[in-house]
Amino acid sequence: MTTIYISFPEGITISLFSILIVFLILFFISIVIESLKHIQLKEKKPVIVQDIKKKITIEDIKDEDMMVAALIASIDYQQVTKGDVQVVSIQEIKPREN
Repeated sequence: MTTIYISFPEGITISLFSILIVFLILFFISIVIESLKHIQLKEKKPVIVQDIKKKITIEDIKDEDMMVAALIASIDYQQVTKGDVQVVSIQEIKPREN
């Protein structure tokens, strides 16, 4: 096994050189990141979505699932507002088309 002895000035030189290399790499990384910020991505055209909401009255609820959905929505709203809730009307929300 060979032992290498390094003097104090040589150790300082090696340390400073290593620190210089680290800072140069960090500077290079920061330049790359800054240049990536200026690259403009393709702009997507906005999709026009028309919201067609059909108001449903309580009398229109004939399906059991519709009644359950209305009750759960009113219970959830009551828990959020901490007050009395009365269902006046129900709107059917169509899912978005992507």
